[in-house]
Amino acid sequence: MADNKFDVRLDSDAAKHYKKLDNSVIPAVNKAIDELVFRADEVGKTLKNKHSTKLAGCREIKLRAIGIRIVFRITNEMVDILRIVYVLSIEHRSKDLVFKVADKRYEELRKKSKAEMPRSLLKQTEWANERKGKD
Repeated sequence: MADNKFDVRLDSDAAKHYKKLDNSVIPAVNKAIDELVFRADEVGKTLKNKHSTKLAGCREIKLRAIGIRIVFRITNEMVDILRIVYVLSIEHRSKDLVFKVADKRYEELRKKSKAEMPRSLLKQTEWANERKGKD
């Protein structure tokens, strides 16, 4: 835990989708999310605003072998010495669905005050405890 650089939090809808994932893909998704704890600023592709989505400042990890994308955003908010990473979407890869879902959730996140934000996100410890036994 001492080497953690980031506090990873899942959007509540992303957490619901995570819980519905097939058990065969959970280990790969867990590995990708665990990587965010240490290297969120080094992994994934930087996203840009497109005609239908505004995801500048977000990043994406593609898990090609299992057909899943994870869209996340690193914030400058500090928790102790950790920076917060918000996972906006965990979806099966399709043309634009993952980006549209992430855009919608990101828009909702931008509208919330800082006081409201923590209540709408599952902290790393909460979703990590829920996933035990799925690895």
